[in-house]
Amino acid sequence: MCLKNDRPSSKFFADYMNAMKIKYDIIYKAEITNVVRSAFAEALKMQDKVKGDLATKADRCKILCIAKIDDSVVGIGAIKEKTTSDFSNEKAAMPELQGDFEWELGYLFTSSEYSGKGIARNITRLLIEAYGGGNLMASTEISANPGMVKILETSGFRLFGKPWKSGIHNNYLGLFLKSK
Repeated sequence: MCLKNDRPSSKFFADYMNAMKIKYDIIYKAEITNVVRSAFAEALKMQDKVKGDLATKADRCKILCIAKIDDSVVGIGAIKEKTTSDFSNEKAAMPELQGDFEWELGYLFTSSEYSGKGIARNITRLLIEAYGGGNLMASTEISANPGMVKILETSGFRLFGKPWKSGIHNNYLGLFLKSK
């Protein structure tokens, strides 16, 4: 069934989304291959919010999650080495908490075509489960990405410190912490 403008009806789209099979791969550091590195780097390139050599970013991670539909990457996330500078006085102004956190939930990205379909929420949940139960940090754009803020908060993270302006874009970031 289509609307007058030949766009699929919302019921048709909902049925299509339910029929899609999203595969979530959890990949531990020892299992990272060149194929994984390449797919992860390509997703980071589409995200356009990470600096440096994207081909090496997967190697900073303890655990990766790659979401695929029909072998196409539609979302990624990772438990990576923490970004120490996020705790600094120049950023969140919480340096006293830095030593309590070793790992960061980060590199979360969902292809715009699939945004709002629960992929980032599922990646977050799977990564937290795979990680275990230790302290985790995350940083995200506060006002520009309310969906991610909600995902973090419903996953047990709380906003700490003061927001700071990103060095990559003009948005403000916040430090989110999840303790055991």
